[in-house]
Amino acid sequence: MQEKQLLDLLSEREFLVEPRALQSLCSLPDDEAVASLDAAFALLAEGNGFVLTGKILDSVFERLAADRKVDQAPAIKRDFDAAARLWLPKLSFSEENDVSGKSTCTGVIEDFVGCFNDRFKREKEFLRLRSSVRPFATASRVKSAQDREKYRVIGMISSKRTTKNGHLLVELEDDTGVIPCLFSKNDAATLAIGSELLLDEVIAVDGLVSKGLFIADAVTWPELPYRERPEIESDACIAFISDMHIGSKHFLGDEFNAFLRFLNGEGPEEALAGRIKYLLVAGDVTDGIGVYPSQEDDLVTKDIYEQYEVFANLMSAVPDWIEVVIGPGNHDAVRGAEPQPRLSEEFTYGLEKKKNFHFVGNPATFTIEGLKVLMYHGSSMGTLISSLPSLRSGYLNPETVGIEMLKRRHLCPVYGQLPVVPEKRDYLVIDEVPDIFHFGHVHKNGYANYRGTTIINSGAWQATTDYQVRLGHLPSPCQLPIYEVRTGTYKVLNFK
Repeated sequence: MQEKQLLDLLSEREFLVEPRALQSLCSLPDDEAVASLDAAFALLAEGNGFVLTGKILDSVFERLAADRKVDQAPAIKRDFDAAARLWLPKLSFSEENDVSGKSTCTGVIEDFVGCFNDRFKREKEFLRLRSSVRPFATASRVKSAQDREKYRVIGMISSKRTTKNGHLLVELEDDTGVIPCLFSKNDAATLAIGSELLLDEVIAVDGLVSKGLFIADAVTWPELPYRERPEIESDACIAFISDMHIGSKHFLGDEFNAFLRFLNGEGPEEALAGRIKYLLVAGDVTDGIGVYPSQEDDLVTKDIYEQYEVFANLMSAVPDWIEVVIGPGNHDAVRGAEPQPRLSEEFTYGLEKKKNFHFVGNPATFTIEGLKVLMYHGSSMGTLISSLPSLRSGYLNPETVGIEMLKRRHLCPVYGQLPVVPEKRDYLVIDEVPDIFHFGHVHKNGYANYRGTTIINSGAWQATTDYQVRLGHLPSPCQLPIYEVRTGTYKVLNFK
């Protein structure tokens, strides 16, 4: 709501307002700001006060939150003749790629060495499968080679800098040593490729030996193979959501309830709703507590257990014939560093006991109706966007960031910017080629097909915040992607 409108409303009632309270009201949608003001006026009248303070407004938010818990009760199910009710689920999980219950990291140097060695070994195998007319060589072999000999070297990028002459110098490391790779400023195409290289990623470099340097002329990433989408004989559909941020004053509860009613056959697209057999949830189901500075100003529910209680209450309205797969995000009540384990039973309020609810870690891989699915919340997106010149519009087009993850066969190649736990196995390596890659985090819907993989970013169910506006983000809340298994096409329903 506009500051002038609020000040006019306060002036009409002859009330003063503290700056913090005014700022909080300005960040609310118009209807919520008016409701909060009405409640604040009533509270001030009880105590004969005339100054709306931040403390009084906090009390108002808490009262409204208690009322809202009632409003957010599950949608009442009606007799809905859904086709999916009769279909047996075809869902299986890859436990090997889920860290839940298997974390052994203690933070010693051996953990870091083991994690990087595991990443290098597995991604090296992807690159060995890529065709090459040049012989493979190790770093130590290149160091002893004669000038003008040509090789392909597989290594991890340990450093990257621009020389005083304008060339790009990249140090490539394998288990035999380190070699300097020069991307010449005189070769514009190769230099442009070099600008897209990331620290810590594993690549193959083609080049020739010259006076102790390896002069690069091509780069190969681990990549996905080109392939056709598998033919699936199933009429089932998959729905995708993420980033509800329940507990936030910006959570769009009315729209989310409309979505739940849709799953129960109310409203338009009843036939489509009846074919939804799977619902995938890619994290940030609640807003959490203490995730960022002054977060309490943005919360209507300041108790983490109450946030998850509301979440469980809402999700209990999902029909029992729909299989629900839920992973965590950076706002959820698990460790902030990736890979993240699944939500504990402490926060699921009985949902884990329902046969159709499945809690997984982040990331997670599983198979639906014969399709391989990779689900990841997406916290590394900021790191990739800031590191790659080609991703300047990544917040507006998250599918382009997803393509770069698949290209590098890793969900967070750059180590050190996003908190990552160095487990013995690097769970962020993309081993299995997914048919569907689902992620969220940036609150912006995005879709693409990359070498046979369907990329889906499912947006959010939270209204746009001032913080997002300041960063230049343009969220697309309440847009529900639904994927048809048989055809591989998707439709997007807007509940806003």
